[in-house]
Amino acid sequence: MTPAGAHVDPPETLSADYVIVGGGLQGALMALALRHERPDSSLIVIEREQRLGGNHVWCFHDADVSEEAMAWLSPLVEQAWSGYDVVFPEYRRTVDVGYRAISSRRLDEVVAAAIGKGPGALMTGVEVRTVAPGIVRLADGRQLRGRLVVDARGASEDAMANAGWQKFVGLEVRTRRPHGLVRPLLMDARGSQADGFRFMYVLPFGDDRVLVEDTRFSDDGRLDRAEARARVERWIARAGWEVACVEREEAGVLPMPWSDSDPGDDAPGLLRGGMRGGWFHPATGYSLGPSVRLAHWLTTVSPEEATGPALGAVRADHVRRTRFARRMNWALFRLADPDQRIHMLARFYRRPDDLIRRFYGLELTALDAWRVVVGAPPRGMRWRPRRSPEPLQEAA
Repeated sequence: MTPAGAHVDPPETLSADYVIVGGGLQGALMALALRHERPDSSLIVIEREQRLGGNHVWCFHDADVSEEAMAWLSPLVEQAWSGYDVVFPEYRRTVDVGYRAISSRRLDEVVAAAIGKGPGALMTGVEVRTVAPGIVRLADGRQLRGRLVVDARGASEDAMANAGWQKFVGLEVRTRRPHGLVRPLLMDARGSQADGFRFMYVLPFGDDRVLVEDTRFSDDGRLDRAEARARVERWIARAGWEVACVEREEAGVLPMPWSDSDPGDDAPGLLRGGMRGGWFHPATGYSLGPSVRLAHWLTTVSPEEATGPALGAVRADHVRRTRFARRMNWALFRLADPDQRIHMLARFYRRPDDLIRRFYGLELTALDAWRVVVGAPPRGMRWRPRRSPEPLQEAA
């Protein structure tokens, strides 16, 4: 096999135990987990860009990931905090639940090195033409064969039906003086609520480095990057921070589906992972926990078993875990006007820390669900559903 990290042209046909298409979060996590748990397995990881992970920061709550998975995930963690704050017009609180962050830079470094420790190839800057059970054809005519092919190229069209949208633009900046934040500000929802529930998401990395992100839960996927960027800059100015430089900008549009349909088992030899397979939290957009769960499960079965009955059981469990979150999305987007959605979220974050932790970890109990919905409806909730949100539009 060609050594990983060499970035050379493979033979006309190359074979491996696992061929992973897409070097984003899911594909990278699968490669890392397999290298840790099945070091002799051969891997081919294909990524269209020149590096893995794109340009993102992924966060997760401590309880989102099992201790077993943390054994191989921990090298990716760049920052950890003991809790975070949320701020609404009526109140502010600290949620004492551990929170961690992984950067795309760290993910690229760690996963590329891990792939290089065993048989396989890391192929970056490569376009894929078709992905099918057991075989991947590249745009230049070459083909790759795998006992298992994983399609982890991002959200599919199915995920975009019956959905609202989470969209965001963030600036990671260096401040001239220490910014003073000691823990993340998960939501600052004190600003305008135009275009849906809208808040600032703020992550402190070191004394003078911070990510400030304008986020909203919107009816459509149109993203005005210039407007969102200006809003971030105004928030930074109001915080009293003088920016020395902008180190990077990130943006994205994620589906928030309310459909409860089960995508079903994948074809033998082809597994859909990450957003493409629905492995994310529908009500938050957090994908790391479900992606880790799938990656860790993949190490417990053979490539041939990964698209059989065992996968059906894992999928059914994920559908069960996400059902209440999808119901929340339906209420948020169909029963509340855009500028009234804040009241539903403000009420939720008054719940106990343990309930919030279980919500993010997709481990809500029946009692938890009852505690979320019991009581008078939040202000601004309709009795009749609104029309469905518009389909996704091209981002600006």
